[in-house]
Amino acid sequence: MTGIKEWLLGVTAAALAVSLAQALTPEGTVKKIGRLAGGMILLLAAVRPLAGGEGLSLDSLSLPPDTAAIERGAESREEAMKILIAQKAGAYIVDKGQSLGLACTAEVEVAPDASGWPIPWKATVSGQWSQTQKKELSQAVEEELGIPAQRQSFREEGT
Repeated sequence: MTGIKEWLLGVTAAALAVSLAQALTPEGTVKKIGRLAGGMILLLAAVRPLAGGEGLSLDSLSLPPDTAAIERGAESREEAMKILIAQKAGAYIVDKGQSLGLACTAEVEVAPDASGWPIPWKATVSGQWSQTQKKELSQAVEEELGIPAQRQSFREEGT
């Protein structure tokens, strides 16, 4: 009984798909070709049980996963995330410095936290500032980015 039900559902689904495709196909030669292809699909769906059971399935056509490619993809996504986090954190420091009235550049290093997620780890700030500006910027970096003062370095340039 289950086999008949699956067959009937397959034929119905094929008929719906073919009829939707025909409704969306423009008039002319394309519609004629679509009608022929649709008829073939319906025929295959209808005679599938006579062809010896399941026939071809998507599982039998799929290729085994390339684990090396999957790992490379994961590594490249992780590397892209690290670069993006470093750039955004550096831009935040420069913007915060500008709001405090100082011109600076910033480089941020990223490292995984305890759970493995990349986070801003170390910041190197270069520019000119007063002690008050340096202290305010350092405090903002610690509060907003989570980089403690011990992992912040400031290099004065242009003195």
